[in-house]
Amino acid sequence: MRDFYIALSADYRLFSEESNGTLVNAYYLPGSEQGGQRALRSTLQALRLFDDRFGPYPYGEMDVVSTPTTAGGIEYPGVIVISQGLYDDQGTYFDLVVAHEAAHQWWYGLVGSDQLDAPWLDESLANYSMYVYFQATKPAEESDKIKQLAFLDAYHDLQQNHLDRAVGGPVAGFNSQSDYVAVVYGKGPLFFDAVRERLGDDVFFAALRSYVAQHRYGVAYAGDLIAAFEEVSGQSVEDLYRAWILGIQP
Repeated sequence: MRDFYIALSADYRLFSEESNGTLVNAYYLPGSEQGGQRALRSTLQALRLFDDRFGPYPYGEMDVVSTPTTAGGIEYPGVIVISQGLYDDQGTYFDLVVAHEAAHQWWYGLVGSDQLDAPWLDESLANYSMYVYFQATKPAEESDKIKQLAFLDAYHDLQQNHLDRAVGGPVAGFNSQSDYVAVVYGKGPLFFDAVRERLGDDVFFAALRSYVAQHRYGVAYAGDLIAAFEEVSGQSVEDLYRAWILGIQP
């Protein structure tokens, strides 16, 4: 494990269910029973899907925990932290946060990367994985809306405001948090969408499983991810990497 997290409350209540040998625990506070049930359901769905698409979840337990964090969600190995303020949310944002943080169990947890110098390697891929979750579990119009609002609109706003820049820069290279979010969480996932469109679903997810298998519990770099796509597919994705991540136009 790369780090650990502890949340304590005498008031926590618990919903639990086992799936594929993993015990999922949803800790919630009194008055948030509906949110606690939703947290359990969404986490179970995400783990089952990502087990299939990315490779087996490595631990015997997954905890999703309500806390007063000011972030929507935070990831730790085996733990998803969700803001208590979201537990009454009836829209899609709650599921979006759960799916994004669940994906981090693979992208950061299993396959480590430099989160300061190359934040796109885990954050862009986790956010694209969130979209994969919506495609698999929600109506098409809902997943299409997520792609439009979270990725395409964010990218178009960057272009219109002359703020477009390479995805692959370090955290310190961004002028503001809003720029960082728009580029890494909005534009970055479009690289993975372009690779997926070129390779097809079967090859795309096979390459991600290979990437996990080769770098499990280690630290990976951009070249390792590109190599996984190219080795499994037999096709080059260098032009997509240069255009989307490095910002080098042909």
